[in-house]
Amino acid sequence: MYHKSWTRGRRWIAMATLGGLCLLPLSVSSMAGEWRALVIGIDAYEHVSPLKGAVNDAQDIAQTLRAAGVSDLTMLLDGDASRAAVLSSWQELVSRSAEDDILVLSYAGHGAQEAEWAEGSEEDGLDEVFLLAGFDVTAPGNGERLRDDDMAAMLQAAEGRSVLVLADSCHSGTMTRSIDPRITRLGTRLVSLPPFENDVLRSQPLHPVLANSEGTGEDLQELPNVIYAGATIDGQVIPELVIAGQPRGALSWAFARGVEGRADLDKDGGISMEELGVFLRETVRVATEGRQSPSLTIGGETRAAVLPRVKDDILQRDGNVLTLAASTSTAGPILEKLSRQHRERLEVTDDGSADLYWDVEEGDVLTKFGDVVLRNGANNADGFADVVTKWVFLSDLYALSLNLKPIEGKLQPSVGHIPEGSPFKVGLTSDQGGYMAVFGLEADGTLRLLAPNRKADPLGKDTSVEAGEPYVLNLRAALPFGADHIVMVRSAGPMPQLVGVLSALDGKRLGAELLPGVLDLIEESADAVGIAAVYTQPAG
Repeated sequence: MYHKSWTRGRRWIAMATLGGLCLLPLSVSSMAGEWRALVIGIDAYEHVSPLKGAVNDAQDIAQTLRAAGVSDLTMLLDGDASRAAVLSSWQELVSRSAEDDILVLSYAGHGAQEAEWAEGSEEDGLDEVFLLAGFDVTAPGNGERLRDDDMAAMLQAAEGRSVLVLADSCHSGTMTRSIDPRITRLGTRLVSLPPFENDVLRSQPLHPVLANSEGTGEDLQELPNVIYAGATIDGQVIPELVIAGQPRGALSWAFARGVEGRADLDKDGGISMEELGVFLRETVRVATEGRQSPSLTIGGETRAAVLPRVKDDILQRDGNVLTLAASTSTAGPILEKLSRQHRERLEVTDDGSADLYWDVEEGDVLTKFGDVVLRNGANNADGFADVVTKWVFLSDLYALSLNLKPIEGKLQPSVGHIPEGSPFKVGLTSDQGGYMAVFGLEADGTLRLLAPNRKADPLGKDTSVEAGEPYVLNLRAALPFGADHIVMVRSAGPMPQLVGVLSALDGKRLGAELLPGVLDLIEESADAVGIAAVYTQPAG
């Protein structure tokens, strides 16, 4: 886990420090024109590895946008998503729109990189590419792709209209953490490309929607009329995930949930770009246990854009159920007992997509992402039950954070497993001043109160946060190893009752009977909640 070492590696040392950058506020105005959308999802690739969740992404986004009132929506799935169809559909969408309309261009599928066409146009010498259903590395199939210059030209063809681009694919990089081979994972949205011997895009005539702006070399993420949401920052490979029982991309899933209303953090009936950014970053990070960090850039002319939201109360559509599986059928009665104990919050499954997988023989617990969340600590039913209780609590706490306001917990270092004894930092930059209560949930479910920490910080500096200034806890990794979660609770005023309860629970494992009371107390005390996951391992 990731606990602070004070005596024999079992105490957490928390020190609050200040300094750094803050998020820029974005202005919000009332919605002006219509929202119109082109939604693309490709699973059935003819010549490269197929995907399983991109069509689900497109269908979910389309359904949610329509429920939010977007009537002009074109959806291209699998073989219908050819280069010609995408470019023509975009041209037609732009031609139907007015100057004050806002356009959505959503893509879920494979990404790749190729050598830049214009020398010196890219810092890394590579152009980013979206692969379409008929793509092949040989001609003529290599023409079934969209280069980033094509995308930039499409966005320029919008003639200043605000455009929201949602790109749920990856183009380069490595996994942030290795994947345990005991977990069967879905594929990634990345294809490695060899050099093209005969690139048909270099010789074929330009489509009319590209003709007027081809060759400008502008970065689509820097265009002033563009809001760009990418599935990941550069250097991260993103896996497809099973979310709510379906293969999905985390960014598309989070975007659809945001339009349902969850990203309307101030509950004013519209979703500002600031709200969308906070929601997407935090939702994707938490949903993937820190494996994926989306990128978001907002062009200067789009900051006042307001995304419509679904007005119906469908926020609980996905449910809030965790799935369990085990390495042996003899554990079945234990899993069923846990399911009954947590009142239909848990389901037992025998496939490889369970949220929590118990390796009974090794005493390990793993997630569907291939992370070991408790190493050698679940050697009996009680040990596994403690882990399950912790994750039920985390699920409820995350749902609660969206009803309040999610705050982005940041981890340094942000990738990989942290070895025993190594230092790391967890913190946030708050948009409001106030008071903090911070506690850790260790891999085995033990609660540790981090702030206030009377021994490490007798002056109580760790209990306050200033608006726009980073709040940081300096910690060290210690036993037990696996997944630890730091929960940051912010309030406008002191939280003596919550701190008192957390102090009484310090060093104890959360029992199922305690969860409702602790959650109610956090809800009564907090105006914002953040959760940061830390993965640790033995030294050496």
